[in-house]
Amino acid sequence: MKKILLFIFAFIIQATSSFSQINNRGVVALVIGPAFPTGHFGNNNLYDESSGFAETGETISLQYTKAFSKHWSILINLAGQRNPINTQAFESSFSKAKIYQGFYFGSDPNNPPLQNNYKIYPNWKFDHKSWLYGTLQVGVKGQFPVDKQNKTWLTTEASISVLYAASPQIKGSSITDTASAIITQSKSTGFGMSYSFGGGVKYYFKKKLFFTTILKYTGSNKVTFKNVKTTLTTTHGTFGSPDYSISQSIIITNGKQTFNSISPQLGFGIIL
Repeated sequence: MKKILLFIFAFIIQATSSFSQINNRGVVALVIGPAFPTGHFGNNNLYDESSGFAETGETISLQYTKAFSKHWSILINLAGQRNPINTQAFESSFSKAKIYQGFYFGSDPNNPPLQNNYKIYPNWKFDHKSWLYGTLQVGVKGQFPVDKQNKTWLTTEASISVLYAASPQIKGSSITDTASAIITQSKSTGFGMSYSFGGGVKYYFKKKLFFTTILKYTGSNKVTFKNVKTTLTTTHGTFGSPDYSISQSIIITNGKQTFNSISPQLGFGIIL
């Protein structure tokens, strides 16, 4: 990732030196589309700490470009994205997980637990929450005509950005007549760096108005979420009976998450 960021940054610095040679108006575009999580962000492995359990979400961005040569422009982009938590995968994974005393999970054959006093809690239900993040991107954009009327253009772009993300506040429960388990995890925020690149088509239906499409890939470093508090409360037996018991475990730690996604986007723009 560092090489990608350095390459894009060097290109941007070189491009800004050419602004004085071009006298033109800027271009503004608004694009939206689905965001498909990839890599660890979309992984649903409960025993992998880097799994994001993210589902397909939405992204929206407001883009400003200003040319520094005939085919290349500086790009500034403000973008936001939401990816819901895959509650169905969460519920399925927790319903099969062996939860041990002291609050940790087992059943991974490559990492067997040290004790056998576990319990499996069935029929988990989790609240619907989402990953949220926004980026301020700076990069370069190229456009190349494909017809003599200069109505249809192929586009390509690459950018680096500062990323601000919020982790979801998680709450799930498993309740039966003889036992229950409730797990909660606090919300947290963090900053990181990201990059994106993609290509698409732009079509002018008026002199200053155009439709635009792009297929974009976005990736990030591991964003740190500090002081994430996870609480597990369990009960056994029937309330009021002699064998009824309740216990609670609390873990406070830092979490890390990468944000990777592919997004086909559609929008429109105007020459200022």
